[in-house]
Amino acid sequence: MPARAAPHAPPHAHDTSPPRILLMACAALVIFALLGVSAVRLTGASHTSDWRAMTVETLNFRFADGQGGAILAINADTGDLVHSWAPETGGFVRTSLRSLAFSRAREGVGAEPAFALHVTDNGKYILEDPSTGQWVSLDAFGRDNVREFANLFDKGRAAR
Repeated sequence: MPARAAPHAPPHAHDTSPPRILLMACAALVIFALLGVSAVRLTGASHTSDWRAMTVETLNFRFADGQGGAILAINADTGDLVHSWAPETGGFVRTSLRSLAFSRAREGVGAEPAFALHVTDNGKYILEDPSTGQWVSLDAFGRDNVREFANLFDKGRAAR
């Protein structure tokens, strides 16, 4: 008995092109986005992410290891001790400094150059390592975490 040939499948009866209304909606979205970007560019009304332009005050600190795992915050201009964190405290400070110290080690920068703690006109805190150009926007980690650096800033300001 001869083998049977597979039945021939009929062609699809529906149209596979996208609906016209969907294409018009996509085109309208693209046009709206282009108009919005053009309006912002032409009027100069843009959001700035350059925190350096918004900085209103800066204090410079060196951080050193104290006895038993303490961290010492030293005014870089006067050499005076501003604050210390006992061992097992200041976890966010330790983590922030470690992340910047990692960049220093990678670039062969020692521990001596000061870190800059900036406050912007909208009250944000930025920890910068000018020797590497790395910085951390501290407010991104929540109010409780930034409070450690805000307290340090206040103590540093009072000690001047």
